[in-house]
Amino acid sequence: MQATFVDSPSITETLLRQRKPSPLPPGAIAEEPATPDKVLFDDGAPILVSYDEIPEWYQDNEFIRHDYRPVSNSTHACFASWLYLHNETVNIYSHLVPAVFFLAAEGMFYQYLQVKYPEATLSDHAIFAFFLLTAVICLGLSTTYYTLMNHSLQVSELWLRLDFVGIIVLTLGDFVSGIYMVFYCKPLLRRIYWGMIISLSCITIMILVNPKFQGPRWRTFRVCTFVGTGLSGFAPLIHGISIYGFSQMMVQSGMPYYLGEGGLLILGAHFYTMRIPESIKPGRFDIFGCSHQIFHVLVVLATVVQLIGILSAFDYNYNHGECRLP
Repeated sequence: MQATFVDSPSITETLLRQRKPSPLPPGAIAEEPATPDKVLFDDGAPILVSYDEIPEWYQDNEFIRHDYRPVSNSTHACFASWLYLHNETVNIYSHLVPAVFFLAAEGMFYQYLQVKYPEATLSDHAIFAFFLLTAVICLGLSTTYYTLMNHSLQVSELWLRLDFVGIIVLTLGDFVSGIYMVFYCKPLLRRIYWGMIISLSCITIMILVNPKFQGPRWRTFRVCTFVGTGLSGFAPLIHGISIYGFSQMMVQSGMPYYLGEGGLLILGAHFYTMRIPESIKPGRFDIFGCSHQIFHVLVVLATVVQLIGILSAFDYNYNHGECRLP
């Protein structure tokens, strides 16, 4: 996802390919100056360019050779690209469609919990609503980034940071819901670990969006805070195992699903970092089937698995939790 950002050439040199206008004959009426929206289309068909034609800050994967949207400097033109096929179409829709689904699932889960778990508390409902909301935020920010990444250097950098913020938000949703199930009957421990993960997430978000911590100099620091926030999730799991034992935690916390979620994310990261399959046949997977698209699909599947895990853990705690037994 992350690209190397450098100063971009002028838009007339990189994308629009505008010719220097010829002098008008006497009495001729000048045509309306071309706008970014207009020059992105040629005879009604969208203009797509190759990897070598886009500025360096826009270049990310040298194995994706063609079908890039040109730099537009236009929000309207970026969103208009939802209507035609290019090499970010699958990345956009693979997160846009699930974002809409998770948003709709807010109401569906509320009704489902009311029917199947009539004694579910307000906190129970809130946990599911919060997790679904974090999924919507993460996928929505990702969709917006891939939509606007060809706008300009400044806009692309901004939305890339917000894309990372979305990942932290979804991680927060994972941990808050998981901690709730691990310590379903121990509210004090729940609050302690919630305070920990919320604090770490807020610190990481501030680092990601603060201009002071951008650039190569702070890259290692940013990565360490990002990874550290993710690894902090092991603390409540280990604590839960020490209290309840491994077998009990497997059913009480939804751990098998969380392990499955982690496996999907690791698999997706492997495809993404190795650039498989496009590194094997450059140009063959420009629009469909590249590593980034595989990663996106696996991220969505991992989110669904996490949701199933939360539901499985809640079902156990609702029916067998020590604080609910007579």
